[in-house]
Amino acid sequence: MKRLLNDFIYSMMLFGTLMCTVGCQKNEFMPAPEGEQVPHQEEATKKVGELLAGEASASIFRKAWDKSRVKDSLSRMGANTTYTLFVPNDAAWTKIGITAAKIDAMATADVDSLMMFYTILGTLRKDQLRPESMPMRSMLVNPELRVPFYDEPNVWGQRHDKYRYKHYLALNAAGNLLVNGKSMGKLNHQLATNGAVIFMENNIEKPTKTALQVMEADGRFTIFLEMQRQMDDIFVETMVREMSYWYGYEVAPEEYWMYYPSVRYAYRQFWEITIASDPNYADPNITITTLFAPTDDAFKKAGLTSIDDVMALNAERNDVRFDENMFQPAGHFVMDTIVDAHRNWARFYAPQDPGYGMARGNQTVFFSNDLAAPFIHDYFVNIGGTAQIRYAYKMPFAFSTNNGTLGLHFKESGQPSAHIVESDILTLNGPIHVVDNLLLPKGFKLK
Repeated sequence: MKRLLNDFIYSMMLFGTLMCTVGCQKNEFMPAPEGEQVPHQEEATKKVGELLAGEASASIFRKAWDKSRVKDSLSRMGANTTYTLFVPNDAAWTKIGITAAKIDAMATADVDSLMMFYTILGTLRKDQLRPESMPMRSMLVNPELRVPFYDEPNVWGQRHDKYRYKHYLALNAAGNLLVNGKSMGKLNHQLATNGAVIFMENNIEKPTKTALQVMEADGRFTIFLEMQRQMDDIFVETMVREMSYWYGYEVAPEEYWMYYPSVRYAYRQFWEITIASDPNYADPNITITTLFAPTDDAFKKAGLTSIDDVMALNAERNDVRFDENMFQPAGHFVMDTIVDAHRNWARFYAPQDPGYGMARGNQTVFFSNDLAAPFIHDYFVNIGGTAQIRYAYKMPFAFSTNNGTLGLHFKESGQPSAHIVESDILTLNGPIHVVDNLLLPKGFKLK
């Protein structure tokens, strides 16, 4: 009962469109309240396959669909199973190198994976789309990645959900369909008797790299990444040295990680992806969230011209220690505030329930269209779980738009806004938004 209540609180605070998610087969639709007028629904006369066959501009997708075994898998799920296809046109696929000849040459298993990425279970209706993004789970699973347990069927001992590639859908004021913050052209939605088809002018990007891999390859974020590596190493070295004193022998780093697996500090805990020997009962190994990635120039604007400057500041201002009273790692570096603001929604400042700690983390995957929407200002970053409702943590940032450029800063901080100079860089961890200034809370001084 306690878990059901916690999940209910969590679900209610997600923005409204999550209630319409068709990625889950349970409780897909809620009945209209008694006496309320039911809006007119478009009527379907054709099946998904017939709609696909009638679209001349989708011949490559149709070839892939006909070759794949996905439709057979859907048939085996039962006669009442519905599904929605996202169909890029021939021009969109040719642009990224997917041609009819390539489909012919692909192994059937690879075509299956391709089609599962563009397929969601359930019927997506046009009137479900909103200006804010609505996550839809595709049929495609990445077997090496594990996310925190929430909505998969409960298996005894299970501690994670499967990583399913998601499409974050929105409809903007101009009538364009947005997927993961990118325009797919004017919405072309066609309802079928067994689902729906959405024909698109552009292709949906599939993420293939983690946020760390993307940022390392980019080259603009060397200070941000390197300071986390070094802070992590110094933290562990400090713990090992001080633990050795209290334990009476020289503790190895591996032993520290065994004793304190959840305190592996900034870099390893967030960035590393471990492959488990028994993935069925392993812990999550990837963090899904939005990153505001500060460039090297952002640090230089703040007077930190190199990694040496950053680490010198950390050496001067930190209270990292092994707490002999609590017998556990404790303390922070001054730059933890910066790290936490840019990759963890400043939960550093979230209130703590004295009995239960921080409230449960809410979904924090937001694309550029979401950051420009009104709901974001009052969104709860943390709410529910074991913590009392009064310890919920509301969005710490204020967002603004100036001449089409998004900006954000800590509320009431008096600090300059960080402008998003590049948005919606898709990774396996979620979107990256590149910012040109550091996010500094009220009263925080770097010097």
